[in-house]
Order: sequence, then C-alpha cells, then structure tokens
Amino acid sequence: MQALKPEEFLNQLIATREGFWEKMNAERKSYGADKPLSAAVVLRRLQFGVVMERKAAEVTAPWVSKIPDLDLQQPMSEYVVNELKHTSILRKRITELNGDPDALWNGPLKELKELWDFHSSLGSLCELIASVQFGHEEFFPRTSKSFIERVMPIDPTTASIYRDTLLADEAGHEWIAPEILRRYATDAESQQKCLEALKKGCELFGRAIQSFNQSMPR
Repeated sequence: MQALKPEEFLNQLIATREGFWEKMNAERKSYGADKPLSAAVVLRRLQFGVVMERKAAEVTAPWVSKIPDLDLQQPMSEYVVNELKHTSILRKRITELNGDPDALWNGPLKELKELWDFHSSLGSLCELIASVQFGHEEFFPRTSKSFIERVMPIDPTTASIYRDTLLADEAGHEWIAPEILRRYATDAESQQKCLEALKKGCELFGRAIQSFNQSMPR
C-alpha cells in the first residue's frame, strides 16, 4: 500500500466508518433501540454518557503533550476539558434523578470495557484519533438527536443538556480529528494502522452499543 494523499486517506476512513454506521444503525433498530423512553431508560442512558465522556478524556489526555503543533495541541487539550465537563454535568443530572452516577463506571459491561481497553492499547496519537474522534464519536450527534426528540416530552431538562451543551461542544471540535490525520498520518504504515484502528474501534463500539441497549430496564 502506497501512502495516500490526505484527502484520499480521509475519504477512505469516512467510507469505512459510514459502512459501520449503516450496519450498526440497522442492528439498533432491529432490537428496539428507538423504543419509547422510560425514566429508568433515561437514567441508564445518562450513566452510559458518563462512561463515554470520561473515558474519551482519559485515553486522549496522555497524547496531548505529544502533539508537536501548538495550534492543534491547544484545541485538543480543550477537547479533554470539555469531555470532563460533560462528565460532571451528566453526573449531576443523574444525582438529581436519584440515580447512581457511577453505576456503569464501576460496573462496566464487558463489551464497553473491551472498547476502552482497546483504545488504551493503541500505540500512536493518529491511531487513537482515527478510532475515537474520527471514528465512533462521529455517531454521537446522530444518536443524540434521536434521543433528544424522544426524551423531550418526559424530561426536557435532560434534552436541553444534550442539545445545548454536549452537542454544541461537539460541533466546536469536529475539525480537530481530520486536521490531525491530515498533518501527521502521511506515510503508508501510519495510514494503514489508522484504518485498522478505526475498523476495530467501530466494531467494538457496535458490540458495546448492542450490549448496552439489550441491558436496558424493561
């Protein structure tokens, strides 16, 4: 495999990611992920959010100091801070709903642990970015918009948190991942490793989502 030009490389990653999204989205519908929400299901979704936001910050933070260019190092550090801010907001909302903010953090699903153990094992910044920020994190706005529509009638406060804070912050840092990959994943070996990391991350994320949805309160 020869090194691809940056835009060709990104298009390859996008095509791979979108293939996983189509498969995962079809599977989500088949086991009722979009069924009507109850208070217990909302609480579980918030607990899932705590894990995803906090873990994204934890696996990314060690790489921030290794980013050579300040114009990317600074926004990536702000990304980490935002993920921890979201964790704090979600934990507060769970407490307001009389739930345990750390239920899924302290007792993670096996598939969820496998996902984040994989991210922790990656050997380069670009592999991590390809798998998390350019990979399955791109699914978050899509599933969140559906969640917001369904939760609004029963819990407008939670809907507002997702719409006005989590999604708003997400939109502000969507540019960082592709720019890191354009700038640093320039040789054939690193591009191949990024592609493999994205595939594996999306595969594990799909398994984690299925396990999570099937564990929902009835």
